[in-house]
Amino acid sequence: MATPQPNQIQHYPIGGELEHLFTRTMTQDDMLGLVLVGDSKSFLTTLPKPMLDEIGIKGLEIEIYTPPRNKIWVAIYYDRAVKNFRLEKIAWAEVLVKSDFKVGDKIACWSLYHADLGPNGILALLIEKVPIDIDNEGGV
Repeated sequence: MATPQPNQIQHYPIGGELEHLFTRTMTQDDMLGLVLVGDSKSFLTTLPKPMLDEIGIKGLEIEIYTPPRNKIWVAIYYDRAVKNFRLEKIAWAEVLVKSDFKVGDKIACWSLYHADLGPNGILALLIEKVPIDIDNEGGV
């Protein structure tokens, strides 16, 4: 199966390294701050040390791109208690409202990393709903 590509988000910065991190169904817990699963941990742990330090200490501000033409600043941080990366809940709530994401929606997430911008690069996430597969009556 081919790696999914964003097809609903048309306004994100061109260039940079685009990597599919995960596709999953949103849970009630995700409403309180999206947990980044799939290949997220292996990708995020390869970021430059200053970015990792910021994620671990106070959270790293990144842009989230969603359709239709939403760009929202959200902090990503490492939750030491459960050992995962997660998006800060107050700004994530704004993403939920503006993008109309709900429990049960299947979403796909990509990282967009521009290594050549800024002292350590610039990280963004692209998140969109996965269209319902008519042949599969709602998909997995």
